[in-house]
Amino acid sequence: MTIAKPDKKLPNDWRYAKLGEVCEVILGQSPPGYTYRKEPVGLPFFQGKADFGELNPIPTAWCVEPKKIAECGDILISVRAPVGPTNLADQRCCIGRGLAALRCGADIERDFLLAGLRLYESEISQLGSGSTFHAISGSQLKAISVPLPPLAEQRRIVVALEAQMAAVERARNAAAEILSAVEALNGALMRKFLPL
Repeated sequence: MTIAKPDKKLPNDWRYAKLGEVCEVILGQSPPGYTYRKEPVGLPFFQGKADFGELNPIPTAWCVEPKKIAECGDILISVRAPVGPTNLADQRCCIGRGLAALRCGADIERDFLLAGLRLYESEISQLGSGSTFHAISGSQLKAISVPLPPLAEQRRIVVALEAQMAAVERARNAAAEILSAVEALNGALMRKFLPL
């Protein structure tokens, strides 16, 4: 399955590559329940999207006998209920059945792949099936084709994306400050005209 628009012609030096060709795909596996902990003992244990933050997962459970491990820097992708959302492992962690870890090889930049997976999240979601849990298999995940430019172009794209995202974040912060000032002004006006 190609997640990019297949009718769109790639530039001459780009190609399509399957995730299984450019990444090691580590499918999660749930360890026995008796190995779970609610305090930070063992490795952080992430079971699915419910553990995801904006960029990195947030530990709420730990495991003392992990079966499948993601390393710091791996892309975590939700493979069941829902399929497609991503996060970055910011530490070594145990992953359950709802996740897979993508460990990028030499041909693909992690941040380039992460941006592509986030861009095509809805297309990846549509690959899922199942009556009880919407899920994607390991073979389906490995077979997903992604557009792949040369490494130098991937790095250029990542730098451009980071600059744009920084500008968006600055605009978001400025808008939040303006909204806060407007709310404070509203309160002051209300107190002026409606003295208690």
